Amino acid sequence: MTKGVDTSSTLEVRGVTVRYGNLPAIKEASFGAGEGEIVGLIGADGSGKSSLMHAVAGVISFEGEVRYGECRYRSPAEAESIKEKIGLMPQGIGLVLYETLTVDEHLDFFTEIRSLVRDDAYEAYREKLLHMAGLADFVDRPAGKLSGGMMQKLSLICTLIHRPRLLILDEPTTGVDPLSRMELWEILDGIRQEEGTIVLVSTAYMQEAQKMDRVLLVDEGEIIAQGESATLIDGVRAYTYEETPCEKGTCLSFNRRTYSLRKLPARHAEPSLEALFFINALKKSAPPPEIRIVPRENPEPIPDPVMEAKGVSKFFGRFVANDRIDMVLHSGEIVGLLGANGAGKTTFIKMLLGLYPMDEGELYLLGRRIESGRDRRVLKQKIGYVSQHFALYNDMTVRENLLYFARMHRLPLAKTKERIAGYAEELGFKRYLDHMPRELPLGINQRFSVAAAIMHEPVVLFLDEPTSGVDTIARAQFWQMMHQLKRKWGISILITTHYMSEAEYCDRVVLLKRGRKIADERVSDLHRAYPESRSFEEIFLELYRREDEG
Repeated sequence: MTKGVDTSSTLEVRGVTVRYGNLPAIKEASFGAGEGEIVGLIGADGSGKSSLMHAVAGVISFEGEVRYGECRYRSPAEAESIKEKIGLMPQGIGLVLYETLTVDEHLDFFTEIRSLVRDDAYEAYREKLLHMAGLADFVDRPAGKLSGGMMQKLSLICTLIHRPRLLILDEPTTGVDPLSRMELWEILDGIRQEEGTIVLVSTAYMQEAQKMDRVLLVDEGEIIAQGESATLIDGVRAYTYEETPCEKGTCLSFNRRTYSLRKLPARHAEPSLEALFFINALKKSAPPPEIRIVPRENPEPIPDPVMEAKGVSKFFGRFVANDRIDMVLHSGEIVGLLGANGAGKTTFIKMLLGLYPMDEGELYLLGRRIESGRDRRVLKQKIGYVSQHFALYNDMTVRENLLYFARMHRLPLAKTKERIAGYAEELGFKRYLDHMPRELPLGINQRFSVAAAIMHEPVVLFLDEPTSGVDTIARAQFWQMMHQLKRKWGISILITTHYMSEAEYCDRVVLLKRGRKIADERVSDLHRAYPESRSFEEIFLELYRREDEG
């Protein structure tokens, strides 16, 4: 039973278990947090992070006990008396927002539902939140017209408007660019220091986890490690090497590092928190399935360049989404299209696909100038596309989705079944063929979305943020797929991403800012131009700063 609420800010979670039917999502989770502390949860898709956070927030049933201050609760009903001290921001960009309400109207709405008193202190705090979020100049803009980063910052300040003492954020920066992520973290750091707020936050970005006071590693429903980032990293240092060949099944490689429990004849490399995932998989003797792409059945000559845009522009009323962009995609090349939310990346890809008409410029695909819908229909069989959030049909099984997409490209049924069986085996989703997409982790949906996009053996592949929200090991497998497609098919790939470390897997990167191209360079050349930068994310931020100064 609830004993009352104290103003002290301490959190203790004891033996919390959440079940869905007979299936435990999180088992016997225990941890604590003190005033002003940021505790991070990292783990694979479906590992139980969200279930644990929702139990702590008192919004789902659970076993065990949560204590906040002097209040102890074992159910949502017992947590009611402290809900005014809790702020919960669920996973998903703009999930708590309404497209037609302005920034100001959202703050009014959350003020009303929290029954807040609009005195001088409230008005000063509200103004402070707007300035911290960089939204003070956009109070009259509807949420539906904000970029993804701005939507997340609005969601955050709506969650903060009642000054919660316990702030629970479920992947608040997934799908958000590095600049907006940095700004979100500045808000969190300021709030925890000034208000003494406890922050419980999950993330898919390992760089963010290293900013936290303590990290919980969650795997298959259990907290398998917890502590300070530096301590956890020290624990895997002996297993982390510079990328090197090793015996299949005994090691895993990603991001220029190889992880192995066995001693390797290679130099050790500095690990990051990503290493925890790979070492844990090796310790469980459960490495991910090997990705294998076989050569295409019908090889054909591919013209070079595959795609060329000359002065391409797109306007939405007076808003310039793309401003005279020139870009070339060569045969067998992987190009990363990078930029902050609202920079024009998705708009540009949609023009390439014909989903938006061009307002200015010329576009050439596979040696043909695109001037009409007929031109695009002729080339449809040569292009593959993976959209944001994968655009799958949730009321159809994985197998039925693949059959549907193959039929769109008029593949014979016998050939379709043969290719589905082949891709399911090669890409490691055979056991999930008769599951619904909504039942599966993002990493599995990502793999079969790629299978759907290459079912008709295209020569160019466009992917719009295919790794957003996907766990570390699934991202490693994704990039294995991309490089095998490039090597074995000679396919050309244009990909957008918010994981700056993934730029290292591209041959070249194109950087957009406010609809304009500000960089178009090989990744190796950018590293040479910015020798002081420790990562590509630092290079990205420096390019943005220089553009502002210039």
